[in-house]
Order: sequence, then structure tokens, then C-alpha cells
Amino acid sequence: MATPDPDEIWRLLNEARFEEASEAKVAALERAVEAADAVGDPELQNYALNGLVDAYEFSRDSTRLLVPFARLLRNFDSQPAHFDAYLTRSLYWTFKWIVDTMIEQPDVPLESIEHWLEEMRRRYAEAGYSMHAPAAYEMQLAYHVGDYERVAAAIEALGEAEEDEMSDCTACQYTSLATIVFYAEEDSADAAMEMLEPVLSGEQTCAHEPHYGLALSLLPLVELGRIDEARANHLRGYQMCKGKEDMVQMWALHVEFCALTGNEHRAVEILADHARFLDLDLGVRDRQRLMEVTVLTCRRLIALGFADTAMPGPGGTEWTAAALLDWAEAERTAICARFDARNGNDHHSRMSACVIESTPYDKPVHLGLKEPQPRPVVEPPAPGQVQGPDLDAAIDAAYAAYDDCSPDTWKAWLRVGALADALGIELIAEHRAEIAHAESAQSDDPETVADGLTRAIELFGAAGQPGRALVAESFLLIHRSEADPEGVPEGAERIAATARALSAEQRIDDRSFHTSQVLAMRAEYLAATARPDLLPADLNERARTLETELAAFPDRRYALIRRCDLLDLRARLERDPAAKTSLLTAQIDVAREAEAGWAVARASADLADQVGLTGDFEAALAICREGLAALGGEPSHTVAAKLHLQAAEFTMRAADHAATYEHALAASIHCDAAGMTVPAAVARHLMGVALVELDRRAEAVPLLEAALEDLPGDELWRICNVRFNLAESYDRQGDTRQGVEHGLAALALMESAEEDYLVNLYADTLFLTGELLEKLGEHDHALEVYSRAIEAADAVGDLASWTRVSRARAWLLRTIMGDSAFGEGLQTMAQIAARLHAVRADAEAPETQREAARFELGETYRQHAQLTFQFLESQAGEQGLHRDEAEPVLDLQRRALAVFREGPLLLERASLTAHQTMWLLAELGDAQGAIEVGEDALTWLTAPESAEAREGFEQHLADLRQGAAEG
Repeated sequence: MATPDPDEIWRLLNEARFEEASEAKVAALERAVEAADAVGDPELQNYALNGLVDAYEFSRDSTRLLVPFARLLRNFDSQPAHFDAYLTRSLYWTFKWIVDTMIEQPDVPLESIEHWLEEMRRRYAEAGYSMHAPAAYEMQLAYHVGDYERVAAAIEALGEAEEDEMSDCTACQYTSLATIVFYAEEDSADAAMEMLEPVLSGEQTCAHEPHYGLALSLLPLVELGRIDEARANHLRGYQMCKGKEDMVQMWALHVEFCALTGNEHRAVEILADHARFLDLDLGVRDRQRLMEVTVLTCRRLIALGFADTAMPGPGGTEWTAAALLDWAEAERTAICARFDARNGNDHHSRMSACVIESTPYDKPVHLGLKEPQPRPVVEPPAPGQVQGPDLDAAIDAAYAAYDDCSPDTWKAWLRVGALADALGIELIAEHRAEIAHAESAQSDDPETVADGLTRAIELFGAAGQPGRALVAESFLLIHRSEADPEGVPEGAERIAATARALSAEQRIDDRSFHTSQVLAMRAEYLAATARPDLLPADLNERARTLETELAAFPDRRYALIRRCDLLDLRARLERDPAAKTSLLTAQIDVAREAEAGWAVARASADLADQVGLTGDFEAALAICREGLAALGGEPSHTVAAKLHLQAAEFTMRAADHAATYEHALAASIHCDAAGMTVPAAVARHLMGVALVELDRRAEAVPLLEAALEDLPGDELWRICNVRFNLAESYDRQGDTRQGVEHGLAALALMESAEEDYLVNLYADTLFLTGELLEKLGEHDHALEVYSRAIEAADAVGDLASWTRVSRARAWLLRTIMGDSAFGEGLQTMAQIAARLHAVRADAEAPETQREAARFELGETYRQHAQLTFQFLESQAGEQGLHRDEAEPVLDLQRRALAVFREGPLLLERASLTAHQTMWLLAELGDAQGAIEVGEDALTWLTAPESAEAREGFEQHLADLRQGAAEG
């Protein structure tokens, strides 16, 4: 077998340094060690072993690093000459990993850990390193075994020792201390968050931070009531650690947070994202952590009555929550027993038990993601715990709720049914009819609703309550109006005739008489939404007549509520905007008289829509807020969802993105509670866009992805807008390829639809996708997309976009074709400038357009100068560019600066252009000319807001003058 090529091994080792942690990287470095051993070069062997140690540390099982490290240490002790400064430093650094890995491996005796900790101290002292790092890992060992006195002593030693290059990075020090403080001390959430602040703010970062800091902050933030921050840190943080084999501890904290904050469904989703980890050969502590959060989640599901929920289990199979609980608990217990045996106490198992036995927080944390919720049901009382008087009281309460027109009347009758069942009492037909009607009200199943109402009609008839039976029949007609619209006209006429006949016979009370007719009219309207030809010509007039009749009963709450229903119906039928607004305003007034907050809110939602159509979004928003205030604590999720969605739309138009996010979040919660899938997706889209505008893109991604799952095909603009924002957001997070996929998917949808209302979004998406393709190095594809983007932007009249993408194409041509593209590029820049100058000089053009053209003209001159400089420099060859030859470049820069200064100063671009001119002149040997440009800049940087820019020029001038003096 041929001896491996050493150069190839060195190349592999160098490339591996920049690869993300994975088992593929581990396997490649294992092969590199074998190849280096075959070559026999000691230095190459040591570098290969060092690379493998690093790969093992950031893999699913870091305990594997013990063996290659032992080899490295033997090599160091026997042949130190083969260790350069880099390898030597790495060796000492790895001592920390060794101690940490041993702590996490229950099969390593405590005596061995203490030995290696002492070895670490000795070798650090001999090498001249501080005792700061050894104290940090003594603190970790003491915390692990529950010796808190030793923890305190180690923390004290840590504070006394001087930090040096062997100390953990500052970010890791903060999170290590925050972990110990939060889990070892009572009421320590504040202290933990104080320690995490430098990490969460971005002041201190590393390869694992802020990933761990974000995850660790979740529960302390909930305990402190800082719910908004907890939500944001989860949405942002989970994306950062999702699926990573060296971050089990981090995403497990996200599972724990979800399981304890009413987001059990989200905990299940995260476990499903990591189902493959159940079959991986993880490190023992990571394995335990996975079992803990699996047990916790399953326990929560079972407590909520979902023991049969499908869960991802080992072997790639589906388990029930109950079965998975038993399996994971057995493994967790076994792991804890191994640690307890090694440590000589039960501290480890007690800490683990605290996790799985954690009590959920009192208030849920709404994440804005999907929250599937079962409809509320009346819990049946336990047999023997109720008596006859309880049933009597419940019946009285149900009648009182009915008399008061309470929206919760159905719940009261369901309680009556539950109590009767517990007592084994057969209720009278009237009560059973009310319960059947209530059961239909709580169901989402069409057959169940129809069966319940049919049974109610029969029972009310048997009870001698024809009026109540007629009301139930009217509800049944509404229920069937969409599925069977053709049968509605006859049914509505029959109900109205029956009501009149019963009234003539005095066998129906006023409430049932009016209610049945109002409901029948509602059914006629609903049928006409499916079949417009079925809309009766006289429906509006009949509704007006009945509303006038009901106005004769101003002291009856039912009459006021039914009037609201009729005014609502008439508003829907009305085509004249002013008349519609008048009807909705009247409806709000009547609803207030009835003290029916839900009716006020419903009318407010419709009125806000109507006012919004006029363009007065501020007034429309005020109406939404009035409607929400009227709704108060009433559980009308459908109306609340609509009001919050409207408010989100209106605040977005006003660029109040923080308010948009808050309203859209509330809308998503209400939509989920009401089972409104598509409106919930719309709410999540609005949340995501608001977060993008607030530059919180990492939080936006999971919301936008969730919206994409549920948006139907007819929401094409919204789907494409979601993908546009995902493309941009993924790119900002470093996942440009994922961004390109969303951009291309959006383009494909828009090109197949060919809808005029998509043209602006299409042009923007082309430009963005072209930029991302260029970033990925797919230059030919990017050039083709840029060309289409130029045409699209020109077609919609978006001059700024046309300008930017035209410039981008010119630069890309330079990248692809080299010097041969200069001619076309320079010509393109000149053409762009000419077009912008024409707009700028057009006195009839809107001022906003002229100002936008000013910025783009200055930027085009600036980039034209850069491109011209590159062209002239390439022509000059080795002798370089002379001062007089650079005059075209300097002229373009002067033009750019003049444009940026003409009108309100465009500070950032003007400063950049002036600095670039100074650098160019200095490079060309004209230091005095560069100084003159800088001194001139100081004359137009006199405003207070220009102080920082002024300091920059003063420093630049000082450097030039010093250089000139030294020259």
C-alpha cells in the first residue's frame, strides 16, 4: 500500500479547522491520524492528533478525546521538540477539556479526576500560567458533586487569580457562573440574569455563545416575569442550536422551557426535530439531559390527558407519550445511579429529579407559534361529591344565565348535565333539550352539531316548548345554510310562518318569536354568500321592519342584542359606504345599551374595516382599540382575533412595528384558541414582518416558517412575501443557500401566476435572489436574474431599484469577465447617471422621487469612480497609475461629493466619498491634495450630529500630516 502524501494530509488538516462540528469531520480526522502514523512524521502526527482532539470535543461524545490526548501528552513529555508554540498552547488548553470530560463520564473515578486536576495545576504552574483556569474547573467538579462549600472556595480563588490566555473566554465564564448561581441558590434569577447580560447583549461571544446564554436565560426570565424577553430568546436561540450535536445541553433547555410554560406541543416539536439523537452514541451527560427533557415532556402531556399522543421514539418508530415516558425514565434513572455510585452521594439523582418533577409556571408564555388547544369542556364531578341541592343550584344558574342573555349559557347547561349524570338523575325533557342545544354549541363536528340541534327540537317539542324548539330549528337552518343553500328560503319562510302562528295562539314568548326570525334571516344571508341568486330582494326591508319592532322593547336585553344582529345584517347588505357606516355606528350604540361587550367589539371590527377603506388608518385603529376595550375579558376569541389582526395591519401602515408585533401576537393566540388556521397564519406573517422591520430577524424566521405551513394557495402575495423575508433573513444569519431556495421558490410562484398585483414584489425578489446567487458564487445564474430584475424594475417604474440592480450587474460582469467587461461597465454607469440626472433636473417630478434620485446619482458617481480606477489601474500595468491619469476618477468623486452635499447633507455617503478621495490622492503621492480635501470636509461638518465624522477626518488629517513630515 502506498505511503500517504504528507501534503495532502496537511491540506486536510487545514481545511478541517474551518468546518463545522460533525461526525463527518470526526471521521475525516480519524483517517488523517491513521495516515500521519503511516507517514511517520512526528510533527504531522501531533497536528493530526490535535485536530482529532478538537473534533471530538465538539462532537456528540466528547469523552472520545481522552485517548488521543493521552498520546499527545506522552509525545510532549518524550519529544517536546516536535511541539511548536501552537501545539504547545493547544495541549495546555486541552487540559480543561479533559477535566470537564472526566466529570461528565461516570465511569471515571473521582480520584482520577482529582489527579488530573492536580496535574493541570502542576503543569500550568511549571509553564508559568495562572491558577485561574484550574480554579474554574475545580468549581465545576465541586458543583457536580454538590460540595457547595468547595464551590464557594473555588469561586473565591477564581476571583483572586489573574486571568491569562488559559482562562476560558469571558462569555463562557459568565455562563458557567450563571448556571451555578441559578441552580445552586434559591431566588437567584436576578443574579443569574445579571451575569448573563454581557453575553445576551453581544458584548461577549464565542463559538458556543450566545447560544447557551440564550437557552440558560429562559427560565430565569420567566421567574422574573420578563415574558417578552423569554419569548424572544427562545425564538432566536433555538434556531442557533437546532440540530447541532455539540449543543444538546442548549436545545434541551429550550425543551424544558416549553414544557413548563404551556408550550408542550412546541416541546414535542423540538424533540421530533432531534428524534435521531435517541439512537446516537451521545456522551453520558448529554444522554441524561435528553432523557430528562423527554420524561418531563411526557409527564406534562399525561397530566393534560394526552397519554396517547404520538411521540418520536428510538428506532425511528412512533411511541405514545406514556410508553416513551417509561423507556426514558428507566434510562435516566440508570444513568443517575452510575453518577451517584461514582460520586458517593445522591446529589446527582436529586438534581435530575428536580428537572422531571418541575411544576409548570402559573401563566403560559405565548410564543406566537401554533398553539393547538382542545375546546374547553366541563369536567364531570366525581361520584359522591355532589348532592341534589347542587343540581338545583346549577339549574337555577343556567336559567339565570339564559335570562341575562349570557354568552356562557351553554356552559351552564353542560354543568347541569354533568351533575345529573353524577347523581344518576333523569332530567325533564326541557332540561335535556337545553343540554342537547348546549352540546351542539360546543362542537366543531358538523354531524354532532346537527344531531344535537335535532334532538333539542324534539325534546323542546315534547316539553311543550314550541318557541324554544323553533329557535333550535333556526340554528339548525343556519348550520345547514352553506351545505344546503337551496333549502334555506323555504326553511326561513316556514320558520317565520310558524312564529306568526304560534304568536297568534299565544304559545311563544316574545324572545323566541323575535329570535327565531332574526336567525332565519341570518340563514338567508349566509345561503346567499354561497348562492348569490338566492338573496331575497326584500331581506333588508324585512330586517329593518323587525328591528323597528324590537326598538319597542328598550328595557329588554334580548331585544337590544337581537337589534344588534339585525343592524349587523343590514350593514352587510348595504352597498352605500355612508349608509353602512351609519348602521355600524348605530349597532355600537345599541350594543352599549345592552352592555354586550362582544357585540360592541363585533361592530367595532366591521366599522374599523369600513373606516380603513377611506384611508384614515389612525381613526380605524382607534375604533379597534375601543372594540378591544369593550370586549374586556369576555372569551370571544373570533372577534378579538379580528380586532387584533386589523390593529396589526393599521399599525404596520403607520410603521409602528412594535405595536404591529404585539397585536399580531395577540391575534395568533385568539386565532389558535378559536381554531382559525388561516387567520392565525396571517397573524404570524405580520409578526414576522414586524420583527424583520425591527431587525430581529432570528426571531422572525420560525414565525415566518410557521406562517408558510398554513397559508393557502390563494394567499399568493402573502406566501411570496413570507419567502422574500425568509430569503433575506436566512442570508443575514449566514445561511445564504437556504435564502436562495426561498427566493427561487417565490419567483417560481409569481412567474406561474402572472398576476399584476405581484409585479413590485417580483422585481424586489429578483434583485434579492440575484444578490444571494452572486454571494454563493453562482455568477452566471446571478447575471441572468439581475438582467430580469432590471427589466422588472424598469417596467414598474422603480427607479431606485433599477439603478441599484443595474450597478450590481455591472460589477458582476467585472467579476465574471475581468478586464474585458470594463467598457460595458463604464458605459452602464454613465447611462445610469444620465437617467438619474434627468429625473433630478425635472422640476415636475415629486420631491421624494427627486431626492431618491439624488442619493442614487451620488452613489452611481462614487461607484463609477471605483470602476474607472480599476480600469485605469489595469491599463497602467506595473508602473502604476500617475496623478494626472487619475483625473477622471477624481472628477467622478468630486461629482459624487457635490451631489451628496447638494440639499440636506447625506452625511455617511459624503464622508465616505471624501475619505476615499483622500486615500486615493495619498496613494498617488499627492498628500497635499488629500489634506486639502480633508480640510474642506471640516468646513461642512459643523453640525452637532457630525461630531463623530469630524473626529474621523481630524484623525485622517493627522495621519497624512505625520506621513508627510516623515517623508
